[in-house]
Amino acid sequence: MKTLTLRFLSLLLALFLLTGSLALASCSTPDGEGDTTAEDSLGETETAEDPRTTLDNPEVNYDGYVFRVRSIASETHYTALDPGKLTGEAVNDAIYERNRQIENEYGIEFRCDTSDITSNYVTMEKQVMAGTGDDGYDLIMMICRNAFSSALQNYLINYEQLPYVDTDKVYYFDDINKQFTIGNNTFFAYGSENINVFSLASALFFNKEIVTEQGMGNLYDDVRNRAWTFERLYTLAAQATGDTNGDGSIRFGDDVLGLVGNYDRTIPCFWIAAGEKLIVKDEEDLPVYTAQGNERMIDIMQEAAAQFATEAFDVYGADERRLQTFMDGKALFLSTGIGELSRLKGVELDYGVLPWPLYDGNQEDYVSRCGDAWLHCVPTNTKDPERTSVIMQALAYYSYGTVYKAYYDQALTAQYVRDPDSVDMMQIILSTLSVDLGDTIWFENLRFPITKTFLDKKGNIGIASTLKQYERAAKREIDKVSDFLAKKENG
Repeated sequence: MKTLTLRFLSLLLALFLLTGSLALASCSTPDGEGDTTAEDSLGETETAEDPRTTLDNPEVNYDGYVFRVRSIASETHYTALDPGKLTGEAVNDAIYERNRQIENEYGIEFRCDTSDITSNYVTMEKQVMAGTGDDGYDLIMMICRNAFSSALQNYLINYEQLPYVDTDKVYYFDDINKQFTIGNNTFFAYGSENINVFSLASALFFNKEIVTEQGMGNLYDDVRNRAWTFERLYTLAAQATGDTNGDGSIRFGDDVLGLVGNYDRTIPCFWIAAGEKLIVKDEEDLPVYTAQGNERMIDIMQEAAAQFATEAFDVYGADERRLQTFMDGKALFLSTGIGELSRLKGVELDYGVLPWPLYDGNQEDYVSRCGDAWLHCVPTNTKDPERTSVIMQALAYYSYGTVYKAYYDQALTAQYVRDPDSVDMMQIILSTLSVDLGDTIWFENLRFPITKTFLDKKGNIGIASTLKQYERAAKREIDKVSDFLAKKENG
């Protein structure tokens, strides 16, 4: 089941073959003269005349306007809009140069702060409730669930009021954005500046040394041959697990385990990778909670819970020790996000990257969990929505092929992974991203309490009754959206 079409990825990969300058030129140069060629922008597979690839902003100058942005601080996901200086690190410098180009072209100055998730939500609320856009932020970054909650409280400006934001362009993640719509309403949209969409994509890192020592075969070929299934994962995890220190017991941190990971980022992967969702959407694009009656999903989760109870798995923690355990060579698999590859730079461990497996051979395609990504949102009391939309569109446009090329082509493929097979695996991951609304925007009502139940009871739970338990909470949240849409329709 392909949930993210290859349109964006194929165009992006074409850019990786280009040599020379990384910069994407706009339809006109900063002084408004000269059209770009295909070589200047999207390569031979696309032309500058293709309306999906062009930047259709007006030629304007904002006379030194200070464009204020509040972002999220993150060491691994490049969420800050402006790094402030060149460091020689590929992604940092691509972002820095993108911003300087936009500043020069539109006569603005970026001024950026960073904070945490909760503070930004409060900042958005306070700024909107203050009733004025004076001295406020033009953009405020929020995690998707907070962005959605803010939209329902009318804290976010409607995209219809952002005249130059065109999410049909190839430099927006159209397929991901469509999975977040409700009733065909766009509450927020991810553009190419949101690297964290891909860095938060779920993956499995594996220890090549253990694979070789235990004769587990070529796991990359398993993926390509569709032999990479849950059953195969469970078998290898059990095979790798052993009492390596000879003390007669198997303990996390002392011995080799099959799979380790943070419970909140690992347990949802078992149902999402199998192609299931807590929340699906009907023919009218409206959310429906179907998990409580989904027998396939119940079976998948019950099987996973049984595996978690064995010595081979440790997925009930939520601290940094899982990553360190993997780096110490004491786990065959680590469940995490692609962005964590940056933290493995320089380690001696020989590792590779895999997508999450198919549930079984009957599953149509691999599915990769797209988790709680962050994006910049526009407060409803912004003073100049047109100006904000121009800058937002420019950020998405100039990130396409520059920031992502640096992130994927240089940082990921050159610095963080060590073999071309892992690059192929990342292409599979990034082309099969799937969003479960119950895992993302309704995290607090569904994903968190369900995965927390796994944690608290160490897997000894009745899955059917657990999923049934949250049916009322799901309906309550869905009804809030229905009420919001009805009020919106009635003016």
